[in-house]
Amino acid sequence: MANRDKIMLVVILVLTILSAWVMYAKPIKEGLDIQGRAHIVVEAQDVPAKIVEGKEVEPAIKVTDQHMQSAVAIVRSRVDGLGVSESLIQRKGDRQMIVELPGIHDPQEAVKLIGETAKLDFRKLDPKVPCPNRMAPTCKWLETGVYGKMLKDASADLSPNSTTEWIIKFSFNSEGTKKFGDLTTELVGQPLGIFLDGKIISAPNVNTPITEGNGLIEGGFTAESAKTLAVQLKAGQLPVPLKMVENRTVGPTLGKEAVDRSFLAGVSGLGIVLMFMLWYYRVPGIMANIALLLYAAFNLAIFKLIPITLTVPGIAGFILSVGMAVDANVLIFERTKEELRAGKSIFKAVELGFNRAFTSIFDSNATTLISCAVLYYFGTGLIRGFAVTLAIGVLTSMFTAITVTRTLMNVIVRFRRFRNPVMYGVKPRVAQKQGA
Repeated sequence: MANRDKIMLVVILVLTILSAWVMYAKPIKEGLDIQGRAHIVVEAQDVPAKIVEGKEVEPAIKVTDQHMQSAVAIVRSRVDGLGVSESLIQRKGDRQMIVELPGIHDPQEAVKLIGETAKLDFRKLDPKVPCPNRMAPTCKWLETGVYGKMLKDASADLSPNSTTEWIIKFSFNSEGTKKFGDLTTELVGQPLGIFLDGKIISAPNVNTPITEGNGLIEGGFTAESAKTLAVQLKAGQLPVPLKMVENRTVGPTLGKEAVDRSFLAGVSGLGIVLMFMLWYYRVPGIMANIALLLYAAFNLAIFKLIPITLTVPGIAGFILSVGMAVDANVLIFERTKEELRAGKSIFKAVELGFNRAFTSIFDSNATTLISCAVLYYFGTGLIRGFAVTLAIGVLTSMFTAITVTRTLMNVIVRFRRFRNPVMYGVKPRVAQKQGA
């Protein structure tokens, strides 16, 4: 056995073991149509002018198309930041937005994520108004012009002084860094009020000027609330408030019976393909079946490892890629049979079969990958899921057809008993004429 084949057998064995471990250890993520989702409709609200002491300090805001575009982008960024896959976020009319989140069956959790404005600002106490307790509503805080929209990044982390309390770490952009540095320099020894959507969440003392643009927020956060707030701050504040007008939980589009039937149909189809390959191609068919089963294992392991959220279109993309994996083996074995009919030896026929079929396999898979790229770029939601699963399947099928099947064929032809052309699907009379 050649060194190359020995190395490839070890690689295949390692990949098989790793794939088995991933499939056992990691659950598969199910999409909207399989596991259900939270369905929310929110509506953008006009903002009245803010009047302080008879003066307009903030102008009124009327919802425009630009506001809605910005709100959709921010909500999508928040959802992506929490790792919610296969979500649906789209506009409905001039002021409304539909949001569907798979796997979130508590609508209030979804509302908290997308509906809060997340307007963060830093304030200082008015020295003219007594304030015995800085968290009391009687204290008067003055705006300083330092806002959350100046943040560059935000993340949740455990407090260095506790194993249960969570904090928000943040960093400003260049404008925010300068303003925050000036503010903390002015407030050394005094409290700095941190407000979220107009409510005070923390008021720590400023011990030293913070001129590097980094800081943290403490407010008795849990792990979940800290992560949600960090995502909201990083995505940015909504340009206008969003009011919930519809909130419900939608069950899976496919019931358990439909999913079971789909699974049965897939297994039955795979079984028929395996039997056909075994009957028509004999020994190569056995090698192709082994490669096909390994292909399925590798593919599912990749889906779980990334992870890919499986929807019905995604499953369709996976099944389609199985057909392409079989098609690659058919091209290889037909070329091998042609070489055997032409009088080539088993060794030469197998080598030429793979080499001459490679161009056709590469071209067909390349065009499919281009189609996947187009679908992913121009599509949304479920269409993207189909494109991703199909693309992964195509790449994996090329590996198994060109590498796994070839290695197994190179190993099997070294045994004398497997060198009869009849065992490769060549008719006996042709084999006899060649003196096989």
